[in-house]
Amino acid sequence: MITGIVAILGAVTGFIPAIMQYLTQKANNAQQLALAQLQLEAAKISGALQIDVARAQADIKDAEFVHSFASGTSGNRFVDALSVFVRPYITLVFFHFWLLIEGALFIYGVNSGYDLGQLAKLIWDDNTAASFAAILGFWFGTRMMTRGTEMAATLSVLPKK
Repeated sequence: MITGIVAILGAVTGFIPAIMQYLTQKANNAQQLALAQLQLEAAKISGALQIDVARAQADIKDAEFVHSFASGTSGNRFVDALSVFVRPYITLVFFHFWLLIEGALFIYGVNSGYDLGQLAKLIWDDNTAASFAAILGFWFGTRMMTRGTEMAATLSVLPKK
């Protein structure tokens, strides 16, 4: 009987190093998997950051191109002055023309008995809003409208907290 117990214990103790090696290998594999996942996440964030940098550089080049009309001089003072004056003048003329039309619509609406809600729809319609957006977009650029999306690619791959 003792011989049987010793034989069984000898067999079991032979498995202990194999079991320890299995558990060690399992822990090493889990660590390697976690490290690989972190490296993949870092590569994804790095790629998104490169996209954002490229977009920012493209926006800078676009802005430089859009405003290049006023970058040089012709050598003729009258032509240069006219070049600088034309765009603001046209903007002011159209703005004053718009004020005249809106004022006439307001007077017409008040005389016709419209209430404030109806007057607001009459005076500030979609075309008026689009015109103002175009003018403000030209003079002040599109940076106001893109706030919060400067790093969209990077923000899209960052883990949620």
